[in-house]
Amino acid sequence: MKYVTLPQTDLTVSRVALGSSMIGSRVDRDDSFALLDAFVEAGGTLIDTAHVYANWSPGPRNISEKTIGAWLKATGARDRLVIATKGGHPEPGHDQVSRLSPAEIVGDLDESLDLLGVDCVDLYWLHRDDPSRPAGEMLEVVDEQARLGKIRHAGCSNWRPRRIREAQAYASARGLRPFVASQILWSLAAPNPGVVAWDHADMDEEAEEFYATAGISVHAFTSQARGFFTKATAGGLDSLSPKLRHDFENPATLARLQRAQQVARDVGTTVTAVVLASITSRPFVGVPILGCVNLDQLRDSLGDVDLTLSPETLRFLFHGDSAGAR
Repeated sequence: MKYVTLPQTDLTVSRVALGSSMIGSRVDRDDSFALLDAFVEAGGTLIDTAHVYANWSPGPRNISEKTIGAWLKATGARDRLVIATKGGHPEPGHDQVSRLSPAEIVGDLDESLDLLGVDCVDLYWLHRDDPSRPAGEMLEVVDEQARLGKIRHAGCSNWRPRRIREAQAYASARGLRPFVASQILWSLAAPNPGVVAWDHADMDEEAEEFYATAGISVHAFTSQARGFFTKATAGGLDSLSPKLRHDFENPATLARLQRAQQVARDVGTTVTAVVLASITSRPFVGVPILGCVNLDQLRDSLGDVDLTLSPETLRFLFHGDSAGAR
């Protein structure tokens, strides 16, 4: 597996990250350990979790971080990995109630460190934005936590370009650590209206223009559109769940599906590999977060993970105006 250094950091990570929203919940402890083991054995080094995973489901709170912490303790793998977690997310069922006060940010971070069993996380994300708060106020908090040695670098999850610019300008003017990464909804699919929630951010036209020159890495959740392309290729559109079709089936996505299948045939690879390469082949650093829930999905995702697509092929995939191979 190839590796990439995240801009403005000393973090060299695998080209893809393993997401963990289902770790310890939908994926039980033994299967979670097996997924984590297989990811690391394949060369994966970046594990992405969050303090809120999966508090929306019945069962113990913060189960993703607890499970990853138990796995780290059992394997002794901490020093070989880059661990990222997120804090400041609203409580499930109370999405309109912000939790980004200094006390809430620090409280979530301290609990995450305890649950993960680590002294420091490599990348700490503010999991949501609160536009009613000055961006600089929140940046001051994470900068202080970095100076205390609790985090190495900070990122923002579901922040829009205007707010990231505000934060970066504040950091530059005051000599603070800037955000080094952004995590957004991003895949080859074009989401239907309503899929991008009011407190989410995605790779729209404004974001494309912003990230081209922002000098930060972009980490993609829902990077495979929850399997839309892979499942549609294997079983046709009728094999997809109503929810998946509701969220992503539209003329733009269906055209990209056909073009992804064509590129896969031309290159001699899988549609899954093409979908992931549509993120990793950008001129800026793009890191897909894999949402695998079993070993078969993980193996499929890692099957040709080092595939790189040319700019011409990327334009063909997204817009259909030119074609190329690698």
